This record gives sequence, C-alpha cells and structure tokens, in this order.
Amino acid sequence: MRRATVSASSPEVLYGETPYGWRLSRDRSRLVMNGDEQRVLAVVRHMYFAQRVPMREIVQRLDGMGIVNRRGRSFGLSSVWEMIHHGKERPAEAGPAKRKRASGRR
Repeated sequence: MRRATVSASSPEVLYGETPYGWRLSRDRSRLVMNGDEQRVLAVVRHMYFAQRVPMREIVQRLDGMGIVNRRGRSFGLSSVWEMIHHGKERPAEAGPAKRKRASGRR
C-alpha cells in the first residue's frame, strides 16, 4: 500500500493492492478489516497450526469448499503461504487497534 496526496487541500489516500483480510475505508485513508476474508484466514491458520494439515492439502480443501480469492479463482500454494506467514500482523495503514471496553458488571 502506498499513500498519495491528490491536491494540497485534500487528505492523503491509499492506493495499491490491499492485503488479504483488509479493505479500504470509504474515504481511502486507512484499512479496515474485511470480516469474510478474516474468517478465511482464521480457518487456514487453524488447519495449518492446529490440525497440522500440509499447505497443498489446504489449497485442495479451500477449492473443495468453493472458497475463492478476490478475482474468483482458486487459491494457489503461494497465497496460502502468505496467509499463514504474513497475515498475523496488523498492517501499518490500518492505524492503531481499538481497545475493547471491559464489560464487567458492578
């Protein structure tokens, strides 16, 4: 992702390909989580780390479940590798994480 300023009076906007699991906000100033893609990431990581499924089999399972990438094609081995190894950290363009309020009762 890259930042660009369209004019001197306008705020910076993001452009480029967004990481899987994230999408641009309406004003294109930051990244926000994409819930559907985040669920796919969670399933892939669970298969790999908890169930110890090999990456090639994960590709086959995703294809069997009908889960496709943003372009409507099946995920490849390199895409699954990226999901497992690079999807853990929050992108800098997303801004700081919001803290959840404690819902304790008194």
